Amino acid sequence: MNNQTLTCPVCEEGHLTKSTFADDFKHGKKTLHIDGLECYLCNNCGADPVFPEQIRRNHLSIADSKRVEDDLLTGAKIKEIRNQLGLSQSDAARIFGGGDNAFSKYERGDVIQSKAMDKLLRLTAKHQVNLLELCSFAGMPVKHTNIGR
Repeated sequence: MNNQTLTCPVCEEGHLTKSTFADDFKHGKKTLHIDGLECYLCNNCGADPVFPEQIRRNHLSIADSKRVEDDLLTGAKIKEIRNQLGLSQSDAARIFGGGDNAFSKYERGDVIQSKAMDKLLRLTAKHQVNLLELCSFAGMPVKHTNIGR
């Protein structure tokens, strides 16, 4: 949202200010406590609506907390590796697999990558020369990468 004053959608009188909250989420046999989730607070009725852009960021925070618990790469780290390798999301999907929109979904937190995908990304980031072979397997020219630059 921009800097305009937002009116509460519940009481339609109060003004909303950005706020954060914490919540607990079940993950396997554990409960994850996640701080810093976003919402707005109404100064009139106390409502705490969560708007769509906040929902997206909260969803990513929850997904990344689950990833950290499972010792997997976060969405930001996946994007960092992909950029480090000089790959678009669609090229990364062609090279590593996972489907046409896999990397978009991983980076947004819509889908948590498999342990096998996570290991492949970590290995390729550490030993970037492996990307040359993966490009070959995918039938892609090497020019799509940062290898050798």
